[in-house]
Formats: sequence, C-alpha cells, structure tokens
Amino acid sequence: MTLSRFGVSMEHDLVELLDLLVERQGHKNRSEALRAMVRKELAHAVDQNETREVAGILTLLYPYGKTLERHPTDDYPSLTISANLQLHLRGNVCLKVIVVQGLSPDVHGWARDVIGQKGILGEMRVVASEDVYSAFSETVEKSRERHEEHNDG
Repeated sequence: MTLSRFGVSMEHDLVELLDLLVERQGHKNRSEALRAMVRKELAHAVDQNETREVAGILTLLYPYGKTLERHPTDDYPSLTISANLQLHLRGNVCLKVIVVQGLSPDVHGWARDVIGQKGILGEMRVVASEDVYSAFSETVEKSRERHEEHNDG
C-alpha cells in the first residue's frame, strides 16, 4: 500500500492528547495512531440506510430477572447472529453481548427492536464494514505478493 504524506494542523493541547494516545495504545508514532483512528471511524461511519455489509456488536445492560422479549430475525433476511454471550455483573446487573452480521438496514433495524425494550440500556456498534473488509483484503493480497516475490527470488 502506497503512503501519502499530508500536513495536519491542530491545537497544541490536542497534539499533546494525541501523543498520550500514541503512548497508551502502543503506536510507534502519530501517523500510525491517525491511521488507526481513520480505520476505526470508517468502520463506524456506515449509514444505517445504506445497503452495505456490516458486522456489529450489540451490548445490553438489564436487571437480573428481567425476561428479554424475543425478537425473531425473520423480518431481517440478511441478519446473522454470530455469537451471544450473557454475563452476570456486580449486583443484579446482567450484560448481554451479541455479535451480528448482515446488511446495514437489517442489522440496525433488528438492534433498534431489541434496544427499544423497556428497562434495557443498549448500544449498537458497527465494528466492520465493506471498507474495512476491502482494506484488509488489499493488505493481505499485497503481503502475499511480497511473500511470493521473496520466496521466488
């Protein structure tokens, strides 16, 4: 992947916070940190109505003993539930984490149904989209090419 250089202007205080972020997250430099932030933002910046493939994490907090309503996926044909984890946290609080995949309108529509239940605190977070899949595929392909060139040489 070819790198492009460009200048970024920002307030001194923000640069200091960026440097803290670089250190905390173990990036080698500011450029690496900025690349990671852009990738992350691209993954999350999918329009809910845009018909694109996404993967997301639905988190739910609710009181122990609450029966969650069933929300069948029949109305969301592209939706796949990949993982479903429930933990009992401190006190009477439960945490449910559901990993979902599908087209953005289906993923977000189903998540809205689930989060809309009374007595639940929930959040839907898109963690990957076609942009991320493409970027990783290009990186893997270029890595394979370099590996093959190295082995052939």
